[in-house]
Amino acid sequence: MFSQRRMRLLAIAVVMMVVMAFYYSSEARSVQNQRFYRSTVAAMEARKQAKEAESAANIPIQKERPSWNGAKEEVKAVSDNDREAPAIPKANVADDVEEIPIAGRTKITVPKNRNDPEKEKPVQVQAPEQPEADNHANAVAELNGILKRAPIIIFSKSYCPHSARAKSILLEKYSIVPAPFVVELDQHELGQPLQTLLGENTGRRTVPNVLVNGKSIGGGDDVAALDQKDELASTLKSLGGKWVQEARRKE
Repeated sequence: MFSQRRMRLLAIAVVMMVVMAFYYSSEARSVQNQRFYRSTVAAMEARKQAKEAESAANIPIQKERPSWNGAKEEVKAVSDNDREAPAIPKANVADDVEEIPIAGRTKITVPKNRNDPEKEKPVQVQAPEQPEADNHANAVAELNGILKRAPIIIFSKSYCPHSARAKSILLEKYSIVPAPFVVELDQHELGQPLQTLLGENTGRRTVPNVLVNGKSIGGGDDVAALDQKDELASTLKSLGGKWVQEARRKE
C-alpha cells in the first residue's frame, strides 16, 4: 500500500500531466485552425480576383475619344466573343483608323494621328471666281464711265502694232480737242469683259477700236485709209458733233 503522501504526489503528477496534455492539444488545434482560416481566406480572395478579372474582360469598356466634328463620342470595345459588327467598317476606313489594345486584351478602333497638328489646321477655301454676269455688269458700267471721258476713245493694246499705228495718226498727226482718250485693254482689270462688250455693241472684236461719240470708225487700217483720203478730220467732226471742238491735220 502506498502512503498518503505518495498518493498525493501521484495525484498531483497525474493532474499536471492531464493539464499539460490538454494545453498542448488545445494549442495544436488553435494552430491548425489558424492555418485553415488563412488558407481559406487566401483561396476566397484568389477566386474573387479571378472573377473580377473575368468580368473586366467580358464587360465592354467605354472610352471617350474626339469625333470627326470635334465633339466627344463613346467608343465601345468589343470582346473576343462578341459577334456584333463594328459601327465603322474597317474595310472602308483602313487608312484612317487603327486598333489599340486596352487592358492587354480588348482592342478599340480609333482615328490615326488624332493629335497631328497638320490635321487641325483649318482648310483654306478659295473664293469662287467672279460670275460672268457680274463681269458683264461691271464692264457695262466701266464702258459708260470711259465714254464720258472724251468724245473720241481709242481701245488699244500696248503690244499691238496696229494699235500703235492708229494712236500715232490720231495723237501725233492730228490736233484734236479734246484729245482722244486711250484705254489699254491688256493693262485694264476688266480688259477682256470690255473687249467682249465692244464686240457685242460695235461688231468689232479686235483692237484697235476707235469710237467717236460711242460709234466705231474701225481699226488701224480704217483710220489710215481715212487719213490718206483726207476724210479723217471731217469724219471725227461729223460723228463727234459739238463735243469735238477741233479736229485738223497738223501742219
